[in-house]
Amino acid sequence: MLTQELAEAETLPEGLVLVAGRIEGEAIAAELSDAEIARILGDGRIVILKGVFAAEEMLAYRRFVLRWAAAEPEYPRDRSPNSTPDVNYWRTDRGDYPQGIPHVFRQYGLNAPERLPPFVGEPTQRIAGLLLDLQNRIGGTDFDISLTGMRVKLLHYPVGGGYLTEHEHPIEPQRVGLIASMSRAGEDFASGGTAFRTPFGEVHTATHHDIGDVILFRYDTPHAVTPVEPGRPIDWESEAGKWSFVLDLRETSGLSKALREA
Repeated sequence: MLTQELAEAETLPEGLVLVAGRIEGEAIAAELSDAEIARILGDGRIVILKGVFAAEEMLAYRRFVLRWAAAEPEYPRDRSPNSTPDVNYWRTDRGDYPQGIPHVFRQYGLNAPERLPPFVGEPTQRIAGLLLDLQNRIGGTDFDISLTGMRVKLLHYPVGGGYLTEHEHPIEPQRVGLIASMSRAGEDFASGGTAFRTPFGEVHTATHHDIGDVILFRYDTPHAVTPVEPGRPIDWESEAGKWSFVLDLRETSGLSKALREA
């Protein structure tokens, strides 16, 4: 299931499969077929497609997002972004008020990428379009990015304890979850990361999920982001930490539930 180079380089937990990935034309491709990846996910294992996006592309995109956010006011903390589903926003969630799924991260809700300035909107649409196509192929779905479909979120878990409590989603209708990494493992952060509770045991992806890689998982698999370098002070002005690019459905986000603390 692994390319020979990956198999020789990695000692993997039973619940994790690494697969070489790439972009071919306008689609994400892998060394395994879509059907084989879907079968592995159906068994409850986690797949990481390695090297899908170039590190330089993701780092440049991160800078574009920060440039856009620096010119935009922060979203009001006393208002739910769900009340303005067509607004692009950013907000810092410090964990100091009640949350359905406790967390500490800065979120960038890019609900209308087509209305962003081109310097950030165009790469957002490119990355989201590639991930959406992969999502639909593996999950057997037909979603779009719209007010009634998928939405784009970027999550920055800062060094100093950024985290997301273990939680689970209903499997339908999304079926498959994707997490594209925008951070360099071992350089942007040294500990913490996405962890899954699979039928084959716990899978911690921090050392395997590098910048440009894409995690795929069955959507009802319990998962968390364990605290990112919790022994250090949080610096919200720093880029350091774990960065994730995700797609999720508005209709199911409110049905997710916390299971235990990260």
